[in-house]
Amino acid sequence: MKKSVGEKLKECRGQRQWSQQELADKLHVTRQAVSNWERNKTLPDVYTLKEIAAVFDMTLDEYMEDARQAEVKMPKTPGRIVGATFALIVLYLIAGGMSDRLMVELVMEMVIISVFCQGFVHLCLSYSVKSGNFTGLAGFDSKVEYRVEEVKKVLIQMDMHICAVSFGVVLLLGVCALLGEREAEIVSICAMLSYVLDYTLAICLYNYRGIERTMVREKDQKMAKAGYVSLIWFMGWIFFVCAGIAVKMALRSIENNSPQATGMLGWLFLSLLVTVAELFFEQYRVKKIIGADGKYRPGKAFWISTVLTAGLVAVMLLA
Repeated sequence: MKKSVGEKLKECRGQRQWSQQELADKLHVTRQAVSNWERNKTLPDVYTLKEIAAVFDMTLDEYMEDARQAEVKMPKTPGRIVGATFALIVLYLIAGGMSDRLMVELVMEMVIISVFCQGFVHLCLSYSVKSGNFTGLAGFDSKVEYRVEEVKKVLIQMDMHICAVSFGVVLLLGVCALLGEREAEIVSICAMLSYVLDYTLAICLYNYRGIERTMVREKDQKMAKAGYVSLIWFMGWIFFVCAGIAVKMALRSIENNSPQATGMLGWLFLSLLVTVAELFFEQYRVKKIIGADGKYRPGKAFWISTVLTAGLVAVMLLA
């Protein structure tokens, strides 16, 4: 029976009667790294595997001959939560239709969350975990060397979070049917804004926390971390603009598809132009500066775009 990479490493170390610290010294890594490898908590990259094989006087093929990597599989729980979310919507449609408390806007919000934000994302992440193909995921760079199994673990954590939160928000929207029309509108707006904030922050947080585990080269890790400065700035402003539009429409009772609502979309478009331009420019600066072994700091364009976006938001809210 084939052994896992960790079991193979522990076996070879035992045959040499080396401690974890002695092996770590030979590989120029920490003892904790060796411990994590042996427990299959993390996996050494291909360059380190070559060094490990050389330490044990083997070729890489000889070392890996009877070893296998512990395969990471997508659990069934996220799919079951997706199914439960769809079931909630069906129950709401039935109960709402029988009680004459069916709210079309709530149904639309439920469908957007369950189909696009939860179901579609679950299918994409499940495919990536099963196939090991990450080219369809945002942020994937073919020039970066990844630890495939670690990337899969991050995607599973992300999928579990998104599915669980989506189910909770759909359930909350269903409860809104028990409230008055005005109260239901306020609760649904707060729920959707909170959902969007949690959704975006969760994806960023899981990605950021997994940078060192998923990326092999240190320079790629530095680029990814530095790039999060402008990325979080971009997402923060987009959320702030959308929240401002939602609050203004609720307080002033502005109806959808009205001239006022269309006008606010124009302000949103202008804000997007500024923030997207700044995001791409800062991401370019990150690669240029880190690539030259420098230290990234936000440039003048970052602060100029911040002032412009703040001005656009202020005019939009006061208009």
